[in-house]
Amino acid sequence: MTATETVKMDRRLSLGRLGAVAVVLALLLAIFSLVVVESGQVGVVIRTGSDATPRLLMEPGIYTRLPFAERVWLVDTRLQTTEQGSPLSYTTLDQQTVQLSGWAAWRVSDAIRFNASTASGKNPVDERVLAALGKTLTTIVQMKTVSSLQSSLSNDEQARWLEALNGELAVLGITAEQVGIRQVALSEAANEAIYNRMAASRQQAERRLVQGLSADEQQLVALQTKQRDQVLGDAYQQSQRQRQAAESKLVAAYAKQYGQAAAFQAQLKAPVPATAAVVAPVSSAAPPVGADPARSE
Repeated sequence: MTATETVKMDRRLSLGRLGAVAVVLALLLAIFSLVVVESGQVGVVIRTGSDATPRLLMEPGIYTRLPFAERVWLVDTRLQTTEQGSPLSYTTLDQQTVQLSGWAAWRVSDAIRFNASTASGKNPVDERVLAALGKTLTTIVQMKTVSSLQSSLSNDEQARWLEALNGELAVLGITAEQVGIRQVALSEAANEAIYNRMAASRQQAERRLVQGLSADEQQLVALQTKQRDQVLGDAYQQSQRQRQAAESKLVAAYAKQYGQAAAFQAQLKAPVPATAAVVAPVSSAAPPVGADPARSE
């Protein structure tokens, strides 16, 4: 090795560079050694390969742990809610099927047990909470009728349901604080029956409407026919009156001229024979018998 190569190697292994590397390693160890527990959280410290009881970090703050030897799982201890997304079928006391959807508000009460039951968060807990919720709700529904379910549960029923649910959730390290029913609906068969009745009622109303319109149309046609007959009758009577008035004027004019008002009026009123007889013309020199000679003025 030459002198130049020795000088270069000495520069690489200088104290300054070794100090910088040491500082970086110290910072990394400090980062991996510190754990921040926020408000509403509990830290569960588990030592790898040890059967000792996990250590709890209950108060918010900054804690230290052995890097690469201890793992810390932060458990949220705030109030959480779980509810059934879709209604489930339940059988009531009066053997009716209803669709119900329940909910529960819970929090972690035993962080160590919760850590063990969920394998440090690897196994989801919501499904197990929903299973316990449905199981305990079945018992409550079996003691009530459909009509009573439409109203809210009493305080005693709420307390019994909450106690039964906490018994199911104890193995998970969870405590439920509130439970309730979010939705109450009839079964699919009942809903279909109601829909069929509504459809039948709507069809019956439509038929009645059509029948009513048909009856109204018939009444309108009958009224129009009656009005037309009345108008024709009035016109006929008016034409008869006009004809009679014209005949009266004609008779009066003839009587004034010839003085034979009665005979001429009787002849006008007499029915006309099928074959009309030929009437001889009357001479102006010989007036009819019984008639007064025309007076000259």
